[in-house]
Amino acid sequence: MKVVDCRGMACPGPVIQAKKTLEGLGGGEAFVIEVDSEASRENVRRFAEGRGAGVRIDELTGGAYRLTITSGRSAGGEAPDHPPVVFITGDALGRGDDRLGGILMEGFINTLIEQDPVPDKVLMMNSGVRLAVDGSPVLDALRTLMDRGCEVLVCGTCLDFFSLTERLAAGSVSNMYDIQGALLRASSVIRP
Repeated sequence: MKVVDCRGMACPGPVIQAKKTLEGLGGGEAFVIEVDSEASRENVRRFAEGRGAGVRIDELTGGAYRLTITSGRSAGGEAPDHPPVVFITGDALGRGDDRLGGILMEGFINTLIEQDPVPDKVLMMNSGVRLAVDGSPVLDALRTLMDRGCEVLVCGTCLDFFSLTERLAAGSVSNMYDIQGALLRASSVIRP
């Protein structure tokens, strides 16, 4: 049985590894994933169960856990009929500590490339435009999303306001009319 060692791996790494491994299995096949935190244990468990997989959890020494995941008939999950639009209005996720918010936003965007399907569009306004310019830690993820068919629209007024227009490195300069139209036509909108 395949063993995937995710001990020491930061969120969302264990879930992404579980997803990749689960997608390669046929119905009824199993693998083991090892994690070293309760949060990772619960994240992987919820993900696998949400995909129709069975999960057995064994506690190991030193605060580690071994999850035996057995794929079900719907292990790959069902894709929605219409991919959502992601509306990013800041360069940090949540309120509180800006450094933590930046780490969370980076994780959110990097995880989008693991979704199937990817969002139809990523819309960036206000300080969210900073994520699409030179030096952004998520440029590779944004470019991968674009390669997979996701359109990235970046507010031109916002780029001008922050004097970043010349530094745009992913996506295309857009405007309020196009961004608003994308929001109004979307089957659903995700706003991290």
